[in-house]
Amino acid sequence: MSFSRARIFGATAGSLALPVMVLATAVLAGTVTAVVGSLAGDRAIYYVAFFGLVVTGGFVAATRTEPLRFAFLALIICFPIAAALVPPGRFGLSVFDAVMLVLTIGLIGKNLFASSTAGEPLFPTRSLLIAWLLAVPCVVFSQFPLLSLLVFGVSFAAYVFFLYTLDELGRERGFERLALLLSIVLFFMAVGLFVDHFLHVNLSLRGSNLNQLTYLAGREIWRAGGFFQDPQKGGAFLACVITFLLILSIRGRFRGTRMRFVVWTAIAAGLAALVTTISRSAILACLSVSGLALFAFNRWNAVVKLVVAGSMMLVAAGMALTPMETWLSIAPAAVSDRFLLMRADLETRIGIWFDTWEMFADHPITGIGLGSFRPYLVETQPTVFNYYDIGATSGVTYIPDQPESGYFKILYEGGIAGSIAVLLVVGDAIRRAFAVIAGNNADSDARTEGIAALAGLVTFGVTFVTLFTVGDPRIVGILAFLLAVIWNRSLQRAQVRREASSARWKTQ
Repeated sequence: MSFSRARIFGATAGSLALPVMVLATAVLAGTVTAVVGSLAGDRAIYYVAFFGLVVTGGFVAATRTEPLRFAFLALIICFPIAAALVPPGRFGLSVFDAVMLVLTIGLIGKNLFASSTAGEPLFPTRSLLIAWLLAVPCVVFSQFPLLSLLVFGVSFAAYVFFLYTLDELGRERGFERLALLLSIVLFFMAVGLFVDHFLHVNLSLRGSNLNQLTYLAGREIWRAGGFFQDPQKGGAFLACVITFLLILSIRGRFRGTRMRFVVWTAIAAGLAALVTTISRSAILACLSVSGLALFAFNRWNAVVKLVVAGSMMLVAAGMALTPMETWLSIAPAAVSDRFLLMRADLETRIGIWFDTWEMFADHPITGIGLGSFRPYLVETQPTVFNYYDIGATSGVTYIPDQPESGYFKILYEGGIAGSIAVLLVVGDAIRRAFAVIAGNNADSDARTEGIAALAGLVTFGVTFVTLFTVGDPRIVGILAFLLAVIWNRSLQRAQVRREASSARWKTQ
């Protein structure tokens, strides 16, 4: 594949600062109005705010030289409210889904009308094409084909976010631009968590989640969600972004003083906010993966690494012999209480995994169909309205849409075909990341980006064990971004090797 950066999104960059500021102001105004409306119980205010934001954003984007690219960057800025439902919410489409569907149509249209040499393929590598082809039978043979078709379309629109990110990374200072936007988003996500933590006001515009408020020994434990309905998804988002930015910063990827200030401010705010989510998997993944990545990929010689590794093993052995209660006494009370519930919660999850295993056993090849977990439960167990007493304390009906594990949800809904598709992309991403990191011709920036993106993906993988976190479109966007960073550097490396080989052939 030729990795020529012929722009499918337009050739002129233009100035984005002023229109982005205008749109950011509109987002802020719309968010305030929507939050006030949700608190007041007046849905009409939310509708007015939403459609006002759409009209303002559409008008500004239409005046840009590259409207699709502008809409893509504006969507990243709008991440705090990107998970809000598009009124009236009948199809469950979020703002992110709606914008990406429009951008998908625009991208396909540009490719259709572009010359054969002017456009980039929708599938930059064979692994991506094969993965999507494997997902098709999961729709065709679904127990709920129309629902699976909708999920397939929305998922492909999210994949297009990967393509737009890949294009932006290929532009001059594109990586720095996207990293800056992510840092700003991380900071405002942290602010939202602080607001929720101190005022108990969820800002997701979708209501609070059942697990935000729990009790242990009669003591209330409030888990902040901020702009996320589910605190666990908020923790997963923060953990992935913090891990990515932290490794980049420590390894010196950002050179401008202002850039470093913004990134470090966002990291500091994010780390403090991560604690308020009390998400055990996110906290542990962020700290452990960041530490391991920084230890494994540094310039120390083998002897120093062995000494440090031996010391860490001795420390770990000492920590293992120390009662958990001793370590948890150092942490805030709410955090320590949540960690004390870890064993009980794990037993509950294992019970859920065993109870729902029949979904895969009955439909092993293509699964029950994309997005079919909840309707399958409703159809097969019509008399059950409250699973595992999760909604009992709140007095509400609870029918889950995932089995408390992202991996099992993929297995149940996609079967063997869907699982192979995911494994194919994951394996290719790991292969490309290590090729960039260990490559002889990789510059320091490429190596650092590869390490940071791989660490972010590992963090995502850890948090994915206990929840289908990509149910939130913001996390889908972060996942697509991390994959795009790896693919961008890998394709650049392949292009350099082809050019070098061609030059050697010409000189012979």
